[in-house]
Amino acid sequence: MKKKLLLMVFILMWYSILSALPADDVQVITNRDYFPAVIKLFDNAEHSIFVFMFTARIYPEYPEDVNWKLLHALIGAKKRGVDVKVILDASSWNKDNTLKNKHMADSLKAGGVEVYYDPLDVTSHPKLLIIDHRYTVVGSTNWSYYAIEKNNEASVLIDSESVADAFEEYFNKTLNLSSKKLKMKDLE
Repeated sequence: MKKKLLLMVFILMWYSILSALPADDVQVITNRDYFPAVIKLFDNAEHSIFVFMFTARIYPEYPEDVNWKLLHALIGAKKRGVDVKVILDASSWNKDNTLKNKHMADSLKAGGVEVYYDPLDVTSHPKLLIIDHRYTVVGSTNWSYYAIEKNNEASVLIDSESVADAFEEYFNKTLNLSSKKLKMKDLE
């Protein structure tokens, strides 16, 4: 009995190792390392940038802060011919977050970027970027001043087509349920 159990544990251990998605590189990006890593990815993107964010802010009174730079990098990528799509959280229970995300969305749309809102009855909490079907950034970092400039945050940058494909499938499933229009009457 003990040998069978050990054999079973051994097989399960090897199965989990062999079935893991391969990655060419994984980098930890914490705190103030997030912004330069993401801007570099956006500036070097050749095919696609997909963004799935719970919180995405711009602050009109601070037009030079990092959030505006993220916005301009996405618009710049779109103008270079990169397929840029953004899904932002919209929820009837968190109207403040939804309305603040709308400011970012409106500015992105004005620059030609496709922006979608998730269904109002679902909270989309990812902080996910997928670039060129190869790079994935996932972690705790929202796009707000405090998250990028002040908070302790932890994310990873994964260089893996397999990981990017898996997250892209997730992104596309949510995209199919999302809307380009925010139904403001539902927020009143």
